[in-house]
Amino acid sequence: MLRTILRWLLVILFFLAIFVAGVLLFPRVKAQQNLTLSTRTPIRQIDSLFYAQRFADYKKEFGKKKVLLPGFELQTLLALSYYPELRDVEIHFVYQKALIPLSSRPAALTMFRKRDRWVYRIIVSSESLKSMEPILLKNLPFNAQVGILAHELGHTKHYHQYGFWQMLKFAILYAFDGNFRATHERSTDQQVIYHSLGWQLFDYATFVRTDSTTVENYESAKSFLDKTYLMPMDILEVMSQLPNYGSPTPAPAPY
Repeated sequence: MLRTILRWLLVILFFLAIFVAGVLLFPRVKAQQNLTLSTRTPIRQIDSLFYAQRFADYKKEFGKKKVLLPGFELQTLLALSYYPELRDVEIHFVYQKALIPLSSRPAALTMFRKRDRWVYRIIVSSESLKSMEPILLKNLPFNAQVGILAHELGHTKHYHQYGFWQMLKFAILYAFDGNFRATHERSTDQQVIYHSLGWQLFDYATFVRTDSTTVENYESAKSFLDKTYLMPMDILEVMSQLPNYGSPTPAPAPY
């Protein structure tokens, strides 16, 4: 009996190894984003009151096929407005308890459909570890909220070019290859900057590193964060190379 079980286990492991090898060898994926330069003029500090008066117009124009996040609808629509290529992509923003402050992924069951009918989920954490609480979306300044939501939309834009097997390979590489993950995350930050929300990303990156509520957590995770994501000075450097930003210099942080 034991010999039979071991035989079947070896067979299963053999076919599993073939499956994983096939996924890793044949689909073509890359960590680096295809950067798309927006023609929109960047805004240093988004006036939430100004845009709140235009909420209905923004929801009509950019809310198609979107399930918005209760309490963060305006921030979400503003970030979406800088990604016109996602206008007809179905995206559900979900607010739930999660360890990671924000994450983006295709809804698993929809990946068996044609690519243009995939549904994407952006998970926003409502509650996490005590050390992570200060950097949850609900605790960020408005400008930084728009910036980090734009970062997650950058992931969605990247995923939307892939099919099922490519997405599976991407997920494996992202989970197990730190250099692949860092290259992808840093290029996703670049995507936000290219989409004219560099100042919003700058405010997010500055907040998580320097605010009195976040600095202790940042110091404990400094090597990982600075390797995986662009630092504020990196963001300024990228902005300085793009014509629509002019010559950016940081304004005093409003925190």
